[in-house]
Amino acid sequence: MVNIYDSANQLAEDMRQTDQFKALETALAAIKADEKSASLFKQMDEIQAKIMTSQQNGQPLSKEDQDAYTKLSQEVQNDDNISKLLAAEQGLYQLIDDVQKTFTKPINDLYQDLRK
Repeated sequence: MVNIYDSANQLAEDMRQTDQFKALETALAAIKADEKSASLFKQMDEIQAKIMTSQQNGQPLSKEDQDAYTKLSQEVQNDDNISKLLAAEQGLYQLIDDVQKTFTKPINDLYQDLRK
């Protein structure tokens, strides 16, 4: 019997060798090396966590937090290092999406006759 976890672990290791993963590593290293970019990243990460918590608790986001998010978003969008990080993330997530489609194909194939 096949051990699917061995395959998953190999896939995780293989992902580290992809151009997309390496681009993300490079983008993260650039952010870590730039104090301003790192600070913006941390601030955005914190405010996004706050937004998620508010949403999960069914609470509206305060006007102050909305304004802070809007202002910070502008700064983040203007930071070249973060823009490169977002592009690298998008590339890696596209790869993950493609791989997911590949390994869920057998499941979708099982339902094919019902969907005709």
